[in-house]
Amino acid sequence: MTPGDPAPDKAMPDRDAAHDSPIVRTGDIVQNAPAMDMNDTTTSERVDGIVAQTRADHAADGQERIIEVLKQRLDQAGIELTDDEVAELARG
Repeated sequence: MTPGDPAPDKAMPDRDAAHDSPIVRTGDIVQNAPAMDMNDTTTSERVDGIVAQTRADHAADGQERIIEVLKQRLDQAGIELTDDEVAELARG
């Protein structure tokens, strides 16, 4: 055994190469994706979460920055909204 090797009595979890994370096994169910990816959410719930997180992350940065980041995050999530809708969400 070389330094850094796990102790022989400690099993190393299988790794999910796509996510570089351990595969979590619960009974017969194998979780091989992030937990949030496994939950069904409505678009409205996703928008609410993105807006809340963006406001929390950028509250001190001003309205224009919140709008800019909201547009980026909504785009990354595949959610299309008009500029007016994004501005309204940013205002709260």
